[in-house]
Amino acid sequence: MQGSQQPGTPGSIQPRAQPPAGSVAQRQGSELYFEGRAKHTAKFGTYLLWCFVCILGGALAYGLNQIEVIRELEWPLWVLSLLGTPMLLVTYLRHITTTYKVGPRRIETEKGILIKNVDSLELWRVLDVRYEQSLLDRIFGIAKIQLIGTDQTDSTLEMHGLPNHRELFERLRDAVQAARQTGRPMELVDGGEGMEMLGGGM
Repeated sequence: MQGSQQPGTPGSIQPRAQPPAGSVAQRQGSELYFEGRAKHTAKFGTYLLWCFVCILGGALAYGLNQIEVIRELEWPLWVLSLLGTPMLLVTYLRHITTTYKVGPRRIETEKGILIKNVDSLELWRVLDVRYEQSLLDRIFGIAKIQLIGTDQTDSTLEMHGLPNHRELFERLRDAVQAARQTGRPMELVDGGEGMEMLGGGM
């Protein structure tokens, strides 16, 4: 009768821990670096702007209500305090309906509240990967990752507020270098002083 193999002994199969959803991880088969939404703190400035509009509207309503002529009209001036509410809702819905799939070959961005749009950026088309972190970003523990591509109409893809941003940036930087070394079609890119030829690696 054969004895059971203990964990850690040669020939034993160790269970593989599954990465949590929305984390930076290579998944078996799909090999995604990240899949999910950005953090809500990435929209903090926009939320704050429309909250300020609501406060400003409330202050305006209070000021108008001090005018006797307007007060006698009995208008519902309190509605002015809701001026920023629609855009607050739109900002929130845009955020929760924007998702990213970041892999070693391409990045897919899905957007749209009512109508879904999916854009795909092939990493071999990326010319540069940038990492930016403002003071506010450092306070909230987020950052911006920018990918500069060869598309003349929409050359920049910005991902702001993704979890584990530093690790994701480094993995994307290496993935872009690897993708540009592999074989790909020749492509003309406007380098400012004329057209440059970008070709695949041998």
